[in-house]
Amino acid sequence: MGRRGMKSFLKGAHKQHGSDDEAADAAPEQPSTSAPKAPASQSAQPPKAADPQPVKAADAHDADDSDDDEEGGSKGPETRGKMLQRHKREMAAHKKTVQKLGSKKKDEAARLTAEMEARHARELAELEQREQQQQQQAAGGAGGEAAASAAAAGEQLAGLELAAEAGAEHKKPSKAQKRREKLAQQEAERAARIASEQAALGPSDKAVEEAQLRALLRPHGLGIREIRADGHCLYRAIEDQLTQHAQQAPTSSSSSTSVPDYQTLRRLAAAHIRSHADDFLPFVYDEDAAGGPAEQLEEYCEELEGSAVWGGQLELGALAQALRRQIKVYATGMPLVSLGDEHAGAGGAVQLCYLRHAFGLGEHYNSVEPLVGGAEEEEGKEEGER
Repeated sequence: MGRRGMKSFLKGAHKQHGSDDEAADAAPEQPSTSAPKAPASQSAQPPKAADPQPVKAADAHDADDSDDDEEGGSKGPETRGKMLQRHKREMAAHKKTVQKLGSKKKDEAARLTAEMEARHARELAELEQREQQQQQQAAGGAGGEAAASAAAAGEQLAGLELAAEAGAEHKKPSKAQKRREKLAQQEAERAARIASEQAALGPSDKAVEEAQLRALLRPHGLGIREIRADGHCLYRAIEDQLTQHAQQAPTSSSSSTSVPDYQTLRRLAAAHIRSHADDFLPFVYDEDAAGGPAEQLEEYCEELEGSAVWGGQLELGALAQALRRQIKVYATGMPLVSLGDEHAGAGGAVQLCYLRHAFGLGEHYNSVEPLVGGAEEEEGKEEGER
């Protein structure tokens, strides 16, 4: 072989990862009078010496196949001993590759390791299946049943290998992951237990009260409008009512007035109580508490302005006068509470609903809103919830 022939041969060897069998099939047949070819083992050695690149884990199988071809040539299928030796070489090369990947790519290294182990197991299973088939063929007609069992065993092994490959990424979960899964399972069991206990107890006091309140509001064409429960619910409910009135008013009048927020409403109530101290002192002053009437009234107003303390009928009366609005409060088991009736025709009544069992802490104020589909639709909605 000349220089040019040797260069082209080396170039082909680099591209094909040492596949001598394919090279032999692709080469044209030479006449018997031509010079004999060099053995495959001798021709395959120069590419290995010329290639300084390390063997990657994904190419380890191809590289070791070329080694087997060099050692065994075309003598027949790979024996068990040669296969085990090749597996050992592939695993050694794979360990070097894993070391190069470093600790930051543990998941990728685990995946590659699982793939290689699965492939090795599959090859050994196929080899064992071939050996059993050969033995059965040699034994005679009794080998059909054994071959079928061997094929079934091979399919079972293949299924196990596929399952191992699918679960390679989830292999050996961390302690933190196990802890999270355990906590999630415990929380799900707790939620299911609470739900079953509540179902056994029947409707809660909150559900019963809300159903009764809806029935009370329905003849007035009103429904419950939920308000956040954060200690400011009374003032937020009044703010929501004033916002609804502003949206329903003509554009010219609504644009000239701004709706006070819940903090402003707190300050308005405190200012009205201060300016009408004689009207509110009987409800604020406590003889057993420290300080005189004026001190206790000022302390009450400061707490009203600067904290999330709950409001009640005292604050509702102060806001009815400060806003010059009629305020109505609907509640179950008690008559309608109406404050500031002298302002009934000024801008529409502020309507709230009061619940005793809305939350675990107790009382809560919600706003109301017109029923979109009328009383019939609200009644049908309640029937669906039941």
